[in-house]
Amino acid sequence: SSLIAKVFDTSHVTVIKGDKDVAQELLAQRWDYVLFTGSVKVGKIVAEACAKHLIPTTLELGGKNPCIVQKSANIKVTAKRLVWGKFFNAGQTCIAPDYLIVDAAIKSKLVKSLRKEITTFFGKNPKDSPDFARISHQGNYERLNEILLDSNIIVGGETNDDDHYIAPTLIDEPSLSSKAMETEIFGPIL
Repeated sequence: SSLIAKVFDTSHVTVIKGDKDVAQELLAQRWDYVLFTGSVKVGKIVAEACAKHLIPTTLELGGKNPCIVQKSANIKVTAKRLVWGKFFNAGQTCIAPDYLIVDAAIKSKLVKSLRKEITTFFGKNPKDSPDFARISHQGNYERLNEILLDSNIIVGGETNDDDHYIAPTLIDEPSLSSKAMETEIFGPIL
């Protein structure tokens, strides 16, 4: 936010940090345009608030972010990039990959390489890694645990209720009607 303040006049661009109360206050203002990225639940709140003043909005909600891995892919580079992209902030970013579409000829090599890269990034026990985040709140932690119950886990899957820990986890071939495929995962499950 300090960089934004150095580059832009505050009447043009300002960063305001805060919680739910701050967000509600911001939504009470009359903006020229509102762009929101996040959950469907909060997106509905934003849309309703903007509709009161006919404020144009763009809502980017609940993306699934697939990654296609072709047979010609460099497996080591691909695995490294996927592990970084998916498990940064324990998968709690709107741009994190949610699922992979992989050529069957390279699937086992990719899984082996993903497992190796998870260890490279976070050690043999990611729970002890200072670089692996926890799930941000109880509701999301519970939702992610439901996804795990409905999944064929091939890597990870360990959880700890005390600190909202979910290990970097790979699940295999979820059905299109599974919880993992119904909505954005927003957690460390690939």
